[in-house]
Amino acid sequence: MLTAARATVPLFDYLAEARRLAIDEIKRLVPAGHECGAVLYDLMLDYPLRDAKGLRPALCIATSRALGGGLEATLPSAALLELYHNAFLIHDDVEDGSELRRDRPTLHHEHGVPVAINVGDGMLALALEPLLGNLRTVGLGKALRIMQTIARMARETAEGQAMELAWIRDGRWDVSDDDYYRMVMKKTGWYSFIAPITIGATIAGGSDAHLATLVEMARELAVAFQIRDDVLNLTASYGKESCGDLWEGKRTLIVLHTMRSLPAASRAAAQAILARPRPTPIAPSRRALLARLELEGEISARARALLEGSDAAKTADDVAQLSQWIDEHASIDYASQIATEHALRARTALLRAELRPSAHHDVLQALVDFTIARET
Repeated sequence: MLTAARATVPLFDYLAEARRLAIDEIKRLVPAGHECGAVLYDLMLDYPLRDAKGLRPALCIATSRALGGGLEATLPSAALLELYHNAFLIHDDVEDGSELRRDRPTLHHEHGVPVAINVGDGMLALALEPLLGNLRTVGLGKALRIMQTIARMARETAEGQAMELAWIRDGRWDVSDDDYYRMVMKKTGWYSFIAPITIGATIAGGSDAHLATLVEMARELAVAFQIRDDVLNLTASYGKESCGDLWEGKRTLIVLHTMRSLPAASRAAAQAILARPRPTPIAPSRRALLARLELEGEISARARALLEGSDAAKTADDVAQLSQWIDEHASIDYASQIATEHALRARTALLRAELRPSAHHDVLQALVDFTIARET
């Protein structure tokens, strides 16, 4: 399928095949039967084996093949991008306190924060092997350019995450739409779109002109994709915690629009809600003990709430109120329109690239449409 020259390939079949090939590569990298398997190597396959789209390896492969690159030469890099993606997800879930990932409990909820962080670190270390292997498969020059792309991708992603975490930590509300776009470009754009497309073009030996227009497409597509992700977080159940962005107090384009649309009193109330922490998970045995101590008069209801860490935390009613304000000010419609505009710019950039007709070019076109129409 991924070797097709012109036959039409359904987008989801292409994505599934790219993901399968990338996971097969990852399985070859992960040591089997190791003494650390149960707490490290076996868990490296947890997130990759959960149902997912395979967007990043597909983008890398489709770009390379559309420019005449070979599948075998591209697969190691497609796999390392999938490794980085899942490692970032593990760390991101810990930082955000997320409870669900792809319809299952997050790794840190199942195995604890220390194990989850170490698994993510191990995956990043494992990704060095295909990077070094590129010296043999694509040659020194291309291998070094791929390493440079990965190095910048990792730095940009960390910077984007730092920006978002700082806004929340510092209670920042002087965040503009342009600030949001810049954060998205760093946090999501680089590792989800710019790096896969740049690496695919590098492997194929694409021209500077091709690379420039394809990177422009990647930038526009990244913004459209993230805005759609923010919309789905509030409107759909797609394997992640419902309204997780509101529980975490994130400055999404939707929330920023609502905040500047609210009257002063409501804006202050919304800021107060968003500043509250999410409830801290507490072991059932500890919760039962605190309830018994309160019942026996050993502690007050206020002390119980403080010990449970729930006294100052957000509640479901808080999140419902935020959702109501978002609906009242049509902020989801506003964000969806912005996403559509960026997707149209991505489509224009792809047309300017003037790629030869192929199934891989068709997939790149289909991905632009999928970005803003997707429900998962």
